[in-house]
Amino acid sequence: MNKKLFKEISDCFNKDLTLMENEMKSLFLEEFSNVEGQGIMSPLCLNAEFQKEVLNFLFNKSKRLRPLAIFMIKDLLNFEDKENKLIKLAAALELLHSATLVHDDIIDEAKVRRSLPAFNFKYNSKIAVILGDYLLSLSLKLLSEIGSAQVFSYFSENTLNICKGEINQFFDRGKPPKMEEYIQKSKDKTSSLFLAGAKSALHLINEKQTVENSYQNAILDYILNFSLGFQIYDDILNFKSDFENPLKPNDKASSDIKNGIYTICTLYMIERNYLCDIMNLNKEQKFYKEALEFSNNYLNNTLKKAQNSIEQLKNIYNTEFFIKLANVFKIEGNE
Repeated sequence: MNKKLFKEISDCFNKDLTLMENEMKSLFLEEFSNVEGQGIMSPLCLNAEFQKEVLNFLFNKSKRLRPLAIFMIKDLLNFEDKENKLIKLAAALELLHSATLVHDDIIDEAKVRRSLPAFNFKYNSKIAVILGDYLLSLSLKLLSEIGSAQVFSYFSENTLNICKGEINQFFDRGKPPKMEEYIQKSKDKTSSLFLAGAKSALHLINEKQTVENSYQNAILDYILNFSLGFQIYDDILNFKSDFENPLKPNDKASSDIKNGIYTICTLYMIERNYLCDIMNLNKEQKFYKEALEFSNNYLNNTLKKAQNSIEQLKNIYNTEFFIKLANVFKIEGNE
């Protein structure tokens, strides 16, 4: 990941991202109103100590890629968000994403999330399920304030795709999928949220200014391929971590393998040699290098597809941020 380039992009949208985070924080503030000198706590407030942990989780270092995509679309189309609907949309999307992370950690029996103890690990799965539902409820609250049935439809449609992906993954454990099935699973689990945000943003913008369908399709095609590339990039990093640190394997990657879940690198190794030992990658250096080269090329080609989509608009809009964001996650040479 080109961290310098990503920071350059992210800094340009710092104002929007800060407004989004303030929108999220406002839901957790202990609001008091004076009634005969006594404070009444907002019904949204959690147990004080637990709320601190939730806020730490929400606002610990995170890329904010999903809301960033919304603000990049706003910037591309020169849209002025006078009613702050896109701010609320981005906050709702980030809360929904956070809810899926909490639930993912339960499924994966993860111990760490964003450098903090996962809630299912520190407490138990029951409280983690409720917390995920709580964050989902806050997301729905913000969506209701936007007041668009179409936005609700986009979010529900893509949330269903996420759940479908998780359910199918559970029943397909131990069955190496075909590469196209892995790609579809990645679209269901990762691209769905990106697309929910992008489609919703375009809908809200289109209410105020007309955006041609061909332009919208180009933007959505970029979002689909970029988000798919991002998931592939993450899978490659997990795979490399297991290989390079065999005594301290990546928690997520190792749990995937143990649970019979296959990503692009392990799928390639199995397709080339079904008997290879993916639980002990150091014994499979030849296939490891081939798998990494294949996966890196697949990633870069996917991100290039994203760039090709948005470049259709380069004579109409400034597509620089979109091109650069895809470059952030390309893997070159022996990186």
